[in-house]
Amino acid sequence: MAVALKASASEPKQPHQNLSVRRYKPLIGAVIDDVDLTRPLSDRNKQDLNRALIEHGVIFIRNQTLNSAQHVELARIFGEPIRKNIYLPSVNEFPEIEVIAHDEHTKSVGTDNWHVDVSWQREPPKATVLHIKQVPPGGGGDTIWASSSAAYDLLDPDLARYFEKLMAVNTFLASPKKAALSDLLSGYATERQETAEEGQARVNEASVKFPPIEVPVVKTHPETDRKLIFVNEAHTSHLLGVSKTASQSLLNYLYDLIKTPEVQARFEWQEGDVAIWDDRQVQHYAVRDYDKAPRRIHRITLKYDGAF
Repeated sequence: MAVALKASASEPKQPHQNLSVRRYKPLIGAVIDDVDLTRPLSDRNKQDLNRALIEHGVIFIRNQTLNSAQHVELARIFGEPIRKNIYLPSVNEFPEIEVIAHDEHTKSVGTDNWHVDVSWQREPPKATVLHIKQVPPGGGGDTIWASSSAAYDLLDPDLARYFEKLMAVNTFLASPKKAALSDLLSGYATERQETAEEGQARVNEASVKFPPIEVPVVKTHPETDRKLIFVNEAHTSHLLGVSKTASQSLLNYLYDLIKTPEVQARFEWQEGDVAIWDDRQVQHYAVRDYDKAPRRIHRITLKYDGAF
């Protein structure tokens, strides 16, 4: 007769934290409380975090003292880490972690406009995991997220059906921050200052490598099944099948929906905070109101998973 053996009292139990999910704003965002990301998470914890991200679009976890390995481990809960911008400096032993900094050594990224990260590529990222290392001492440097699904819900049904038939063109050359293009593509190396000619050469090279692409104006999220607006003012140049004037007017109308305060969540960073967002269903805007004060964030981008 077989006898079931009891687990030894010395055997470690599966790690589990009684984290809680608290809504941040009515239409977007949630705060994860009672969790320490430096400690192991159970499978259920990881499922809860994934569920919160999909349901709320962006989640915030305050006051985490993550080292680089723990940052990578956290990112793997949501997908496969990749390097989004090879020209940004990285954490040496963890090349997938990109350093986004504004200080005396590093150029600042021109992200103070509404955008979806690299939506000018055919396989845009699935999600992003930020960990802030240094906040401006005088305040400022907030980030704002907007729900593209909640913005779509503001459309008149007839107008929504019209937009669902339209295609748009996305290209990195559409950026309203034209002067920042060479910065965005021309190296953040600290060894030396690149010349304008070298920066333009990188822009030209990227233009060949990443030609303009056609994207639906309205897409459907693969996990929520909600429709969402998939054009953004940083990367969309025009709509297809309409006049130039009509294209810009229609795009401006959609951009204004994204800028509606009711679909937004503004987050005031504190040192150690973590923000994770679903690039498929939110747009974001990094507020540049801190002049030359230092601000440093570590970012991990998650690879396109083929589902969107």
